[in-house]
Amino acid sequence: MTFRDMSKRAFLLVVVLSLAGCATAYQSKGMTGGFSETDLGPTSFKIAFSGNGFTSAERASDFAMLRAADKSIEDGCNYFGVMNEADGGSTSSVTIANAGYGRHGAWGSAFTTPIFKPNSMLLIRCFAVQPPGAELFDAHYIAHSIRTKYQIPDSSGHTTRTAAVTSQAGPVIVTAAAQIAAPAANIAQQVLAAQSLSTGQGCGDVSANPDGTFQASCPAGTMIIECSGTSCRPVRMKVD
Repeated sequence: MTFRDMSKRAFLLVVVLSLAGCATAYQSKGMTGGFSETDLGPTSFKIAFSGNGFTSAERASDFAMLRAADKSIEDGCNYFGVMNEADGGSTSSVTIANAGYGRHGAWGSAFTTPIFKPNSMLLIRCFAVQPPGAELFDAHYIAHSIRTKYQIPDSSGHTTRTAAVTSQAGPVIVTAAAQIAAPAANIAQQVLAAQSLSTGQGCGDVSANPDGTFQASCPAGTMIIECSGTSCRPVRMKVD
């Protein structure tokens, strides 16, 4: 490897390391992005989250949901529904140049890379009490779940490691390992879908397994539930 190649690699390594950890944090909107909100009524509001070029679309969507949950709680609500949502973003480019001087003289190079900045918008209506038959998000669970996923401290500075959601059938416990095993799905919707299946089969509360599946106690044994997104199905029954 020539001195020039080593210099290029060293420069790129410095660039990568300097950009690590630069994704937009969960914060009010500033120079690097963040969330903003607009009140539309006593129990309705709009949430927008914009990320910088090092923020994934999933992170932007999750943080918009987290702000929706936090604001619902701040407004005295325990549940909220998403009336409309829109995910998008903008693309720009950045050119990085480097130069140096080696044994064979001066050299220089440059490369251009596209930068995508995601954003997410939610139109929210929140409720203090869940109306009969309504499919709503539990604001406290969503706040707990997303903070656990990204290890974001709560208002007391405590970083949570587990999450719990209350359904009509009772509390459902979700471990951090199970959240890591299924990062692509909205964990709140997935747990509620698994619980709905369990209740429909005459079984009890579901709990998450480390491999991303769920289990529930049934009269005939322990039912193992597998979910893809919010589509869940029983895969086997273990006899106790």
